Amino acid sequence: MKWPLLLSNDRLDDGAVSLRSYEPGDAEELYSALRDDRVWEHIPRTAPTDFGTLDADIGAAVASGTWLTFTIRRERTVVGRTSLIWDPAEPGGVEIGGTQFTPAVWGTGINGRAKTLLIREVFANGAEWIRFRTDERNLRSAAAIRKLGATDLGVRQDTIVRRDGSTRRSRFFRLDPPE
Repeated sequence: MKWPLLLSNDRLDDGAVSLRSYEPGDAEELYSALRDDRVWEHIPRTAPTDFGTLDADIGAAVASGTWLTFTIRRERTVVGRTSLIWDPAEPGGVEIGGTQFTPAVWGTGINGRAKTLLIREVFANGAEWIRFRTDERNLRSAAAIRKLGATDLGVRQDTIVRRDGSTRRSRFFRLDPPE
């Protein structure tokens, strides 16, 4: 798989949901969409206090060279974000993670549509697998990942530190390319 992943178009779109590479101009609308405390419940870092902090956090991750973050829109409205995370020690695939949506779209199928667009693009770029992980306590996220057809690999200790200082136990999933 080539990294960084280059989108075949400047955005992925299925007519109702679109993903575009994150740009700083998205920060204010994204911050507004993610202001609900429930969005940050299972995220290890603290919620940003303003859109500038959110932009700086995303910018730092992208600058690492191992993250690509996408702004997700339903029609023209920003409803969330997701990222591809590449580990040079495992160059055959990527993790899809850092996904957050406004609660207004929870349970509407937007997550599945957005992830399906991204999954197709990742496999079209030669990935051998895609990994997902979620905090073992995040049952809603685990259910959404299962709906994508990913294989549940179980729960194991992770290196991610929760906001309360505990080391997170994560549920890992793997998705292989369609045959």
